[in-house]
Amino acid sequence: MLKTSATGLVALTVALMAAQPGRVSAQEQQPFKSLLGRGFEIKSVTFVKGEATSDRETFVITMQREKSIAVCYFAATSWINLSTNALDDPKRCDVR
Repeated sequence: MLKTSATGLVALTVALMAAQPGRVSAQEQQPFKSLLGRGFEIKSVTFVKGEATSDRETFVITMQREKSIAVCYFAATSWINLSTNALDDPKRCDVR
């Protein structure tokens, strides 16, 4: 059940980001560390493994600052070890 719920959460997050193109500014990609430095707060951390991630162990981190949201994706080992390369990678987080 947890696997289904996590997959559903990822699908819902992606659908919500795509469903509001006229109401929000264009999507950007930014590093996780940069977002934390700009005042984004972590709202959820979800472990996902299944069809949505091609059976890869992935963490999906959802962040928010005022009306902006960010969704970050990390391989499980990168998130668990807080890999500097992954946290500084500008393509890890989609921001709207």
